[in-house]
Amino acid sequence: MPFFIGILPPLLITNEISSFRKRWNYQEISPPHITIKAQGGLTEDKSWLPKIENVCHDFPAFDLKLGAPATFGSTVLFSSVISKEIITLHHLLLDAIKPTLEDQKAYFEATDFIPHLTVAKKDGIPSDENFLQMRNDSNEKLVGFEPFKVHSIHVFSLNDNEVYTPVLEVPLRPFHKNAIH
Repeated sequence: MPFFIGILPPLLITNEISSFRKRWNYQEISPPHITIKAQGGLTEDKSWLPKIENVCHDFPAFDLKLGAPATFGSTVLFSSVISKEIITLHHLLLDAIKPTLEDQKAYFEATDFIPHLTVAKKDGIPSDENFLQMRNDSNEKLVGFEPFKVHSIHVFSLNDNEVYTPVLEVPLRPFHKNAIH
């Protein structure tokens, strides 16, 4: 399925990660992002779109911080994500869209969801040694990012060039510091 839902980090972070990828001659099929909802249940007919808009309308903007680089085994290099709200938002989107349990397992959703920003995948790197060097370099170059406020999420779609691009921005409920809850 050609859709997923994610968060685009601020331009400064996006540029830093893109530059890091470029230094290592690494090509990714999407801009730097944090996936909140993978492809499962996001059908071509877009019947799910009003559901995510409703979830976002009621979900307040929140703070997010990228943590230390880490790996999923020896196949994916990523920046960790520090935010309780992103997990809550993920579960609300699952409840609204209702992907099958098979899709949830296949895409590491629900209890398997680990929020992260993928920096590189091993299948796009020439050797194990390069992957290890890239990981070591990330420990120096991809740390210390400032926390940022998440005001919206994006729907990404696979275009004709087989690249995922953001095609729709869905705002979250504005965050008001002085609001009484």
